[in-house]
Amino acid sequence: MRSVWLSRALLFIILAASVAAGLRNLAVTQNLGSITDDPVADWEQRFAAVKARLPFERGFVGYISDSDVPGASFDPANDEGEYVLTQYAMAPVIVIRGTAQEWNIANLSTAAFRIWSNRHSGTFGVVPLRNGLYLLHRNAN
Repeated sequence: MRSVWLSRALLFIILAASVAAGLRNLAVTQNLGSITDDPVADWEQRFAAVKARLPFERGFVGYISDSDVPGASFDPANDEGEYVLTQYAMAPVIVIRGTAQEWNIANLSTAAFRIWSNRHSGTFGVVPLRNGLYLLHRNAN
């Protein structure tokens, strides 16, 4: 009889701990905004202005981020993911790393843009957009 009571008590403790851990994880996730936000849709919305300003609906654009600016700090954990999200958001336009294209997207922090623009003054026409996005058009030589 005692072992049955002990088994039930242990099962109750495990269940209660699991529920408490789940609720705590739910609260933390909700505070981060991960439950109701859709980061992919947000990224698409962020890049809608870039797509609208391109003079074509299909083609190639270059892409740079903070990691492409020597001396700029960046988060390597986010860098590749942001590039993939940009490729998705810009489809059917093909996004290629670098600024070798006539049209290029710069996804840069304010500090990184300052460094980049000092090094590339006169090379590109720059259309500043919102949220750290810049549309770059290579100037004809």
